[in-house]
Parts: sequence; structure tokens; C-alpha cells
Amino acid sequence: MSLAEHRPASAQIVTRQARVLILDIERLPGTASVNFWDLGDFKGRRIHHENVVEWPRTICAAWRWYGTKRVHFAAEWDEGGRQSLLERTWDAYNEADIVVGHNLRSFDTKKLKGDWKLAGLPMPNPWKTVDTLVVSRREFGFESNTLDALCKRFGLDGKIDHYNARVAAAACDGDKAAQRRLKRYNQADVEQTEMFYDALRGSIPSHPLMGVHGDTVACNQCGSEDLTLQPTRYRAVLIDYALYRCNNCNGTIRGAWHARGSSTRGVGS
Repeated sequence: MSLAEHRPASAQIVTRQARVLILDIERLPGTASVNFWDLGDFKGRRIHHENVVEWPRTICAAWRWYGTKRVHFAAEWDEGGRQSLLERTWDAYNEADIVVGHNLRSFDTKKLKGDWKLAGLPMPNPWKTVDTLVVSRREFGFESNTLDALCKRFGLDGKIDHYNARVAAAACDGDKAAQRRLKRYNQADVEQTEMFYDALRGSIPSHPLMGVHGDTVACNQCGSEDLTLQPTRYRAVLIDYALYRCNNCNGTIRGAWHARGSSTRGVGS
């Protein structure tokens, strides 16, 4: 449902697979006018808001619905301008059950939420976040957690370019070559994020449910119903649960309650 079509409606439960959005944004640095006596004066100084000439802003975004080929793109220099960019990203989030990105939680989503708020847009419908940067840092001890480094270490394609603020500024000023370059870079980041996201499957135990809601036993990480019941149980603090391993992504899944593991529990002051 688009923002323009969004209207209150009676609740309707739809049984389906989760809709997963892979997204990445690009932003333009801000500019400020600051007085100084020497070039060394500016080192380590905080810029006061009164010195801001132009705030940093989101200038374009790329996204793909997981399982599809098309990578969508919107930019402030396209038809409809900045408002169209914000409404299209709002629509994508509003339709998503899960949004995936690299550094998505701390950067892309927060920046977009601020953009939507300033534009007078409401918050989209709730969604779950899978941040591949957070997963990589939490689960592994890689020396570098940049998307480029991680993709290359997993044998995937690395970045096709590097972000360049001068190219971004030129794109905003109408330079067609710069616009094409930034679009390719932005869309490629989405493709690389999706490849790395797939490589992480089996290592995201807190992943939101991918499969159909209901009584079907399925892997939360990939939605597969091809599971093998393990001879051991998953033991929580008090209760044992059935334990399954997914034959598709190798993730482990806790099943329904199996047996009470203990009738006692430790206490402390």
C-alpha cells in the first residue's frame, strides 16, 4: 500500500511468507562557515549549529525485494524530487516485514526516520531489522567488518567503487555522469548486502520468522521446512526444548516445549 493510498482499514490476517527488503542509502555531507585564526584551530572543535550552511541529507536510495531481480532506485534529482524519494522509501518500509542492511540500525533507518519526520510523514508500519554489520560483530571476530572486506573474505564480489563526496555533490548539481555513477554504486551495495546476508544464514539465531505463521515447523532464518530433529535437546534455564537443524541453511531451531529440566532454580542476593 502506498503512502497516498494509506487509509485506516479493518484488520485482516494474511498468511504468507515474510516480505524482506534489502536497502541502502547515500547521503551528502553538510557544509558550515566557521571562523578561525589558524588551520590548526579547527581540529577537534565541535561545529555549532549556527555555523551550519547546509545540513547533511539523504540524496538517493536503492532497494530490492528479496527473491526478485529488480533493484529499485530513487534520487532527489529524479522526477518528483526529494519528496518523491522520501515517499518511495516510506512505501518500501511500510510494505516490509523485515528490512536488511549493513549498518542499517544505526545509520540508514535512523537517517530516513529523521527525513520522514521533517517531511511531515508518519512512521511506516512496524518492521523487524536484520543489520548484517551487527550480526557480523556479534557472532564473529573478523578484523574488518566493512561490507567490502566481508564480501571478499566470503568469496563474494566486493564493492565496484568507493563513495566520493565530490561525485555526490556533482550528481545533486545535475551532472548526468555523476548521477549514473552514484546510482550504480548505490544499487551494487544492495546486491552485495543481499549476498552477504545469504552468506550469514545459519548464524542469525535471532532472525525474525521467515516462514508462514502457524503450526508448521520451519526454520526462522530461511523458512525451510526441511529440518532434522536432533538427538539432544536445547536446555534453557528451567525447560528443555526440542532441537532441530535446518538442512537448508544449517541453522538450529528451538521447537516447542519438550520437558521441564528442573524443579529448582538458583537464587542470589
